[in-house]
Amino acid sequence: MDQNKKYMRIGELEKIAGIPRTTIHYYTREGLLPPPLKTGQTMAYYDERHLERLREIERLKKETDLPLSFLQEQNRAISRTKRKGGSAGNLPLRDESPDTPRDQRRQEIARAAIDIFSKKGFHETTVAEITQGLGISTGTFYVYFQDKRELFLEVVDEVVRAIVGGMAVEIKGEVNLWRRWVIRARTFFENFERYNEILHQLRAEMTHGGWPEGKVAEVFLKIASPLVREIKQAVDQGLIRDVDPELLAFSMMGLIEGATLRSRFDNKYTFNHLVAFIGDTLFLGLGPSKDEKSPEDFSAPE
Repeated sequence: MDQNKKYMRIGELEKIAGIPRTTIHYYTREGLLPPPLKTGQTMAYYDERHLERLREIERLKKETDLPLSFLQEQNRAISRTKRKGGSAGNLPLRDESPDTPRDQRRQEIARAAIDIFSKKGFHETTVAEITQGLGISTGTFYVYFQDKRELFLEVVDEVVRAIVGGMAVEIKGEVNLWRRWVIRARTFFENFERYNEILHQLRAEMTHGGWPEGKVAEVFLKIASPLVREIKQAVDQGLIRDVDPELLAFSMMGLIEGATLRSRFDNKYTFNHLVAFIGDTLFLGLGPSKDEKSPEDFSAPE
């Protein structure tokens, strides 16, 4: 044991951090905390690193609404960057015990395959085209994935992590409800071309069938869940009237997607046009008169 470090048992860490030991053990199992120093079967010691990182995890969860899956992915990205000698980024939660090389390689392949599936679609893309496009052998592909479908599902998970995690990072620190929604819309708008085709293909499979039961619903519920929670909070705080949070979240997603799609046809509509229209529709409705309680300005924040 390093004599210059202040060590503590789990009970002391639990008391100082204000976090139950079950949660501390869970964070350790999930890789968000480095393992404690063990000096025996039942003797484990924690230090200031664990306390600081517990506080950082709780801060991120509170301020950014980041799902644990995104924090785990960010940790893996930080570990990879550190091994390459780069910057660790803004979420220094862990630098020990990185994920396995197999997991890393699967994610690298999935990220690279996003563009391939986006261009040709799931059914028209062959394994040979995937391996050629990624510069890997067919044998290597089957080391990491059972078939094309398993890779596509991994691609979908990568897209969900990117969308949900990206939005969470962008809205960090913003407390105004409308501005948070605008930031979410902007993030979707900016990622539309890269990710929409993948989501479109996934939606198409709802008709074709043959995919794992509930996978499509699971994906879109994950994307919508932060917005659903935000709507519930807004209702509880009296910021908006009592509405069905899930239906409103999916309706908002549909409005944003439809308006974004139209903006891609020509230069008639900008992002500010989209925000003004969606804000007007949400808060003023489609009636002939305006509600006095509606927001004064629906323009996008600078």
